[in-house]
Amino acid sequence: MISVKNVYKYFGKNDEIKVLHGTSCEIRKGEKVVIIGPSGSGKSTLLRCMNLLEEPTYGEIWLEDKLLTPADPYLHFDVIEASNTYKKMLEENKNASKEDIIRDIKERDLLRRHEGKAYKDQLKAIERQYRIDINLARQKMGMVFQHFNLFNNLTVLQNLTLAPLQLKLMTKEQAEEKAVQLLNRIGLLDKKDEYPSKLSGGQKQRVAIIRALAMNPDVMLFDEPTSALDPEMVGEVLELMKELAEEGMTMVVVTHEMGFAREVADRVLFMCDGVIAEDASPEECFSNPKHPRLRQFLQAIL
Repeated sequence: MISVKNVYKYFGKNDEIKVLHGTSCEIRKGEKVVIIGPSGSGKSTLLRCMNLLEEPTYGEIWLEDKLLTPADPYLHFDVIEASNTYKKMLEENKNASKEDIIRDIKERDLLRRHEGKAYKDQLKAIERQYRIDINLARQKMGMVFQHFNLFNNLTVLQNLTLAPLQLKLMTKEQAEEKAVQLLNRIGLLDKKDEYPSKLSGGQKQRVAIIRALAMNPDVMLFDEPTSALDPEMVGEVLELMKELAEEGMTMVVVTHEMGFAREVADRVLFMCDGVIAEDASPEECFSNPKHPRLRQFLQAIL
């Protein structure tokens, strides 16, 4: 469903802050994937790259065989081989192997620097065939943030109906009917005319989750959804997430809740230093961690 292909993400004016270092993973339809790791390991950046809240510096993001990012020439060897840069280097280095030349081109980022119109036309052809508008893609991906991101000047009902109405996906009556159903599901129908300032942290986060569900997404992305909550409010949010998992929703969750990861996840991705260091089932991850940094991390938090 979601393919992350060799994603790098750099920040800063001169790309001096390097957060992701060639990260790749596959999220299959119906899977519940939990991403864990120490602070600063790139977990949230990876999640935000999945729906282009952060655009990768290099690499590609695919959703259901559609390309969300610009085509990365370094992932399309036919583009490299047809480039003037490759042909020139092949002539100058007759004893070098094709693989060595391509590796040199990638390491020195020569394509982006030296290629002209013909090269760009090849990339545009790939994008014409596969690329999808990001706003269409985001309708398929619900996103839940750490700090709720509700509109404080709108009532709960208005928060839930805003996106479907703005995008003209539903009539006002349909959007309100959907919102009422979702509020009833989480036991907050009596709060529909309240403003977010009147809600507890747990209530705000549950409203944020069903706001994403109001768009009928195919996949839900959760960025540390319980980290801003008081401990007694964590359970009610995790319970709603477990219900979604049981219903078959595809989910990618960045979290420090190891109990949730054990109980709900199909796979656990452990990140450190901007890469996925381990990809395993919950049983393997927690009972028999292979990467030394994962063993250290689990020892510290469990």
